[in-house]
Amino acid sequence: MEFRYKAHDATGQPVSGSVEAATEVEAARMLSTQGITPYALRPKAPGLFDARRRGKASAREQQLVMQEFTTLLESGVALVVSLGSLAKSSHHQQLTAAFADMERSVRRGESFSAAMRASGLQVPEYFHQLVQAGEATGRLAESLRAAVEQFDYDRRVAGEVRSALVYPAVLMLSGVAAVAIIFMWVVPRFGTLLTQHGDTMPSLSRWVIRTGVWMSANAGMVGLAALGTVVGLVLVMRRPAVREALAEWAARLPVLGTWLIEAEVGRWSSTLATLLTARVELMRALALAAGSVRLAFLRNRLAGVAKSVKAGMTLSAALREHRALNATGYDLVAVGEASGELPKLLAALAKLYETTGRDRMKRALQLIEPLAIIVIGIVIGTIVTAIMLAITSVNDVPL
Repeated sequence: MEFRYKAHDATGQPVSGSVEAATEVEAARMLSTQGITPYALRPKAPGLFDARRRGKASAREQQLVMQEFTTLLESGVALVVSLGSLAKSSHHQQLTAAFADMERSVRRGESFSAAMRASGLQVPEYFHQLVQAGEATGRLAESLRAAVEQFDYDRRVAGEVRSALVYPAVLMLSGVAAVAIIFMWVVPRFGTLLTQHGDTMPSLSRWVIRTGVWMSANAGMVGLAALGTVVGLVLVMRRPAVREALAEWAARLPVLGTWLIEAEVGRWSSTLATLLTARVELMRALALAAGSVRLAFLRNRLAGVAKSVKAGMTLSAALREHRALNATGYDLVAVGEASGELPKLLAALAKLYETTGRDRMKRALQLIEPLAIIVIGIVIGTIVTAIMLAITSVNDVPL
């Protein structure tokens, strides 16, 4: 964080400038070591582009800073030096503050795992478990590398899901906008027909024209209602319980549901492989991997798998009993248990689910796009048909 200061130097001359420090107290201490006595010290006001860096750091920024931290450790840089370097870096201020806290805690003699958990750094739970395992085995850099790769995998899967839903969402919004324009500006032009010949019109024509006339006359109210609906949906979708319920509903759909389930199982397989590779104990690894799954019914099944394994059942048998994977998954896990290469085969299973997930995503999009076009076409076709019926009924044109 950058601080602006006004001060006197060792000769009593006034000086001013800026200094990088984690806190105001640290900034004052750094200036005093240079023989500078500040009488005004305040954080630098954020500029136009700095304003975007306030608030919460994004998942991408967190992934980048952890990637840089892991690279420093792998290069042989000492832990405290690495923490201090990132505390003074140009990353998001939330991240630099967290690394500054971790540096101070480690210098006081605390373990890095405890310092990381106390810093409030927003990383998945498996980061903390992998750091503890790395400290216990003396392979901290390797454990962090595994955590960073898993974090990148999670972020990539989530990004693919969001990207896949962008085009259908744009298509639906465009269709809604087109229907609204027709109702607001086209249909009201036939309002005189409704006034003069409403009794002779078909019911569909009367309903469509009345709706268009009302929307045109109350455009402000309609706009406010639309804006309120959008804001309400955004606020509701920010609630984790609502997102989870929506995901549960989507998981029951024929094609989209299979895709979502396979994406979640792939995340579980990848997380479990990463934890086992870092020598995390099996039961703890199963609990953490199950916690990374966002679908409640699948998370409950995997929690049941952990209970069965704890009771003495093999992992492959427990997975088969609780119907948590497909036939290929059961076979790969069974081979991994028999050969002692379970982490490698779990990672291979995650790759397999990732590949098949992309194929199912394309198939889902191939269904969503024409379905959206058909729905929009039916609505617009209904409006046009209603107007044509109104015109023909007024002019007594035989059909």
